[in-house]
Amino acid sequence: MGQMLLELEDLETDFAASVPDFEPPIVADTDKVRVLPVRKLNPNLPRKRIVREPSCACCPGCGGDLRAMGEDSEEMLDLVAQAWQVMETVRPKYSCRTCDKIIQAPAPVKAIARGKLSYAALAHIMMAKWGYHLPFYRQVQMMAAKGVDIERSTLARSAGYAAALLDPIYSRLREIGRTRTKIHTDDTRLPILAPGTGTTHKGALWVYVAHFAKAGQGFR
Repeated sequence: MGQMLLELEDLETDFAASVPDFEPPIVADTDKVRVLPVRKLNPNLPRKRIVREPSCACCPGCGGDLRAMGEDSEEMLDLVAQAWQVMETVRPKYSCRTCDKIIQAPAPVKAIARGKLSYAALAHIMMAKWGYHLPFYRQVQMMAAKGVDIERSTLARSAGYAAALLDPIYSRLREIGRTRTKIHTDDTRLPILAPGTGTTHKGALWVYVAHFAKAGQGFR
């Protein structure tokens, strides 16, 4: 029954990742990204405020003095030492007193464009799912117990983005493995849920190991 639940969760993940309405592009392009309603993170979570000031204290164009004129602020859900917290990044805006040019620090790179998960949070969720076989619905329950309100569909979409981020590493390992003269394979049989039948059929999990020149070194 546990294996059937895992396979059902994988099917739901694949379906959620295949729906185009829930797949904003990974690259943040304000001209093409569909505007989505902003959902506030839990205000009761601990918060860490990060202020990103411009690299220059004066206008880089004319050298004039800067004056504060507001700021842009965004929140991301972060994970620190197994404790959920909201990481707020603040970027103050300044305008030049001489030429009225607006100066602001660039926005930090995010794991998912317009997403609410930091790199650490995304890595934790993916490791729990595929490293420890913890389904998304169980992760949602565990996160809710700590004050984090997040949908299972959000975790499923995040898995697709994580796969895209890891694709270069996978491709490189595959490229190196194909150059080896000897590759070891492990064939593990396991039941797989047959959708719509209520039964399972035989499946296989294949693991490949290629050894490098030095003894004891390899990758899987």
